[in-house]
Amino acid sequence: MTRKTPPFIQTHMTTGLEERLAFAHRLADAAGAAILPHFRKRLDVTNKGADIFDPVTAADKGAEIAMRDLISAHFPQDGILGEEFGESPSANGLRWVLDPVDGTRAFIAGQPLWGTLIALEDNGRQIFGIIDQPYLRERFTGVIRENAEAREG
Repeated sequence: MTRKTPPFIQTHMTTGLEERLAFAHRLADAAGAAILPHFRKRLDVTNKGADIFDPVTAADKGAEIAMRDLISAHFPQDGILGEEFGESPSANGLRWVLDPVDGTRAFIAGQPLWGTLIALEDNGRQIFGIIDQPYLRERFTGVIRENAEAREG
């Protein structure tokens, strides 16, 4: 099945996409700077889940705030959907999706099996995503390019 190229990529393939992708790396750096001082330290853990244990720490909240502040300062028209603070609507169809500490249980236990997830969507269609593992110093980026294919099954 061949997907249609999202509008943002069609109109901003060279400048807008590359600018926002470089910016996403800045977001990952900011999140890592907010998270790492808490890793393998004594933490206060809050359960935000109703039916299951869904932990949140100051690292989760601090990293999301750092990313939200940068997005609001540089791309105020873009929306944000974050795990810790919910959604801020988009004025232009672009929305950042943020999970500051994916793997909070491992984070709390001092295991390096966690990372920061950052994605950008255009009217609900993903443009790119980043998985950053600041403790391991590994970062993975996936970008939907023109004529990209999605295979199901």
